[in-house]
Amino acid sequence: MIDEPVTLLGRKGAPLALLCVEDSADDVELLARELADNGLDAQIRQVLARDEMERALRERRWDAICMDYQLPGFDALRALQLRSEVAPDVPVIVVSGSIGETAAVSLLKAGADDYIPKHNLARLAPALWRAIRDVEDRRARRRAEEERARLLVQLASTLELRDDFLVLASHELRTPITALRFQLEGALRISGGHEAIRHRLERADLQISRIERLIEDMLTVSKIRPPEPIRLEDIDARPLVTDLVRSFTIEKVEGLNVHLPADPVVARVDPKQLTDVLRRILENAVKYGEGKPIEIHVARSGSSIRFSVTDRGIGIASEHRDRIFERFGRAAPTSNYGGLGLGLWIARQIVEAHGGTLEVASRLGEGATFTVSVTAAPQP
Repeated sequence: MIDEPVTLLGRKGAPLALLCVEDSADDVELLARELADNGLDAQIRQVLARDEMERALRERRWDAICMDYQLPGFDALRALQLRSEVAPDVPVIVVSGSIGETAAVSLLKAGADDYIPKHNLARLAPALWRAIRDVEDRRARRRAEEERARLLVQLASTLELRDDFLVLASHELRTPITALRFQLEGALRISGGHEAIRHRLERADLQISRIERLIEDMLTVSKIRPPEPIRLEDIDARPLVTDLVRSFTIEKVEGLNVHLPADPVVARVDPKQLTDVLRRILENAVKYGEGKPIEIHVARSGSSIRFSVTDRGIGIASEHRDRIFERFGRAAPTSNYGGLGLGLWIARQIVEAHGGTLEVASRLGEGATFTVSVTAAPQP
């Protein structure tokens, strides 16, 4: 038995800790010389029996284990079982005389990393390095998975705190907003028909509506509030668009030009949610349209009803067209235009829930056209 460590050429400043389950001291010396010839500095401890192996595994961490296939009263299969119980990460190389293909396969199935015949020890050093590297890779992956799991737990806790805050904040914001709207309505009633005052109060009310939608958007994106179910109706889209545009007449835009067909354009939609979609798209056109005229077209195209909103504003670069439909996605600097970057994302979610599409065609500096396509009601 080798009682003292066999120190060879060095491995990154620390010798290779090698546990050798072997009853022949001469064979252990052969292993040591073979490793030395391959530039490996190793500390080798020889054990002969199960209790010695278990004690060694519990005393320290080993880089690898080399074991003979058969020892008096002990064998490689039982040694592999012990390794699995006590130190499952330590790689095992079985170094033995010829044992046959069936036995070699059994060893590999039992957890051995490799089998090397004693007459071919030239394979030992490369096999050890490979096994150690594989174990280190597995440990690194496990650490990464553990860190990922820790971060997920941390994220879940953070999101829970965020959701609690959003619920509380939305409740606290709604109370003064409701009171403010009540005061505005009262002021509007006593304005005495003064056009300038009425105009300013209407603009203030519009800003309150925007704040309310921002609150709702925050709750929607956090998934605190489940999405509203789609309630389909067959409706003529023309009055829906007309009523929506009327609410935008106080914006500083040169014109909102609506193009509606003479005949009814009946779509199978949820009126409330479609109005929300078109409002978001129209608000987007107003925000980025640089005050220039906006065109709104409604038409039937086969089995679909198409709503198009075209502005002549800053436009969208080709690399940003997909991003604007992402959650918090935007194509323009926040410092210049503000907003949460949620409007178009929510709009597309609603349209797709209808089984429809929301697309954009645009060039930078040449405005943009957003087109909503939804199902048309069957024609009589």
